[in-house]
Amino acid sequence: MNVLKSSFIAVLFLIGGLVPQQSAQESPELKEATNLTESVMQLAKEGKLDESLSQAKRALEIRERLLPRTDPLVAQSLSYVGDLHIAKRDYGPAKTILQRLLQLQQERFGPDDVNLGRIHERLGFVYLSDGNVGKAEEEYKLALQLKEKKFGPESLEVADPLVGLATVYRARDNFRQGAPLFKRALSIYGKHSGVNSPAFDQTSLGFTCLAHETGNREATKEIDEIWKQFAPAGSTSQSPYTQFLNTKALSLPKPDYPQEARARRVSGTVIMKVKIDEKGQVIDARDMCQGSPYLSPGALASVWKARFAPTLINDKPVKVDGIVTYRFVAQ
Repeated sequence: MNVLKSSFIAVLFLIGGLVPQQSAQESPELKEATNLTESVMQLAKEGKLDESLSQAKRALEIRERLLPRTDPLVAQSLSYVGDLHIAKRDYGPAKTILQRLLQLQQERFGPDDVNLGRIHERLGFVYLSDGNVGKAEEEYKLALQLKEKKFGPESLEVADPLVGLATVYRARDNFRQGAPLFKRALSIYGKHSGVNSPAFDQTSLGFTCLAHETGNREATKEIDEIWKQFAPAGSTSQSPYTQFLNTKALSLPKPDYPQEARARRVSGTVIMKVKIDEKGQVIDARDMCQGSPYLSPGALASVWKARFAPTLINDKPVKVDGIVTYRFVAQ
């Protein structure tokens, strides 16, 4: 939830920064809307989403009543309200607001303007989060088309819709269509943002999960090929998402097969991303692909008990990130 909040609040600040300020001649009510908007951003930054949303809605009501419907400040308020609903996971209201915003911006800029791309991306996220994979695919394709036409196929601007569309195919267990999109986004992020950027990390995670979930684990080696192209001097030669640590374990306790999983005959693979300290002890662990809720807790409990041989670089023990997988067979 914290990641979700921070990502969309960051977008909210970006959109706000692109909208011109009201003139000094604005009415008292419009001045109130301006003050409310400033408060909205601060409250959102503090994580006070309910209060922030209430003030954003008040600012929107004032601006819609007093300004032309296509005024950029109306668009700003719609953006804020939509993003706050997304941060709160209120996907129904978010979809309604973003569709209104899309219509207004189409009237203002035309149907092929790149300004619509970000709105299509947000709608894609909302539809995907709400389980409407087909509509999510449509929205991400529209965003990708607009951004490729404006910025070119290898620009940083197209990487986000590429990842969104790849995530749609991951939701369908479609490795054939999803993997090329993840790899293309990784190359873009590696070139423009570097392999240590959050964007490269999250895209590597998505690709790794898709590969494991569809029985294509060996395909993750392609992450290393991209990693080596863009890794700075002195970095490891291997992505943490391709360092499979099962075979390096000195002790890897077998997880329990819970009674509830047994009753439901649940099977599957749980993929843990772990950090190991210089002594080979696990100091951080998480289920990076959100596996079955009946299996994940047992895998997490077991990986914390695991022990590994220290990893040496230039004969010096170092901390290392890697992957531990647990395969559960229905019993």
